[in-house]
Amino acid sequence: MSDITGDFVAKMARIWHRFALPADDATPLAGMLAPMDDAGERVSESMRFDREPSGFDRALEELAPPADER
Repeated sequence: MSDITGDFVAKMARIWHRFALPADDATPLAGMLAPMDDAGERVSESMRFDREPSGFDRALEELAPPADER
């Protein structure tokens, strides 16, 4: 289950976007983001994704169609 909360969303809006999210908007936004977070967690287990950029690049390369099919 997602750990995304209204407080988290408000903090990210403030830090990343320098935007003060209205208090009534934070919880509904968290509810919309939670299913995407849960889905990402499920998929990441099968992608052999580590937290290093090189691992992400390698995973993308493995998922890409062969060069002759692009």
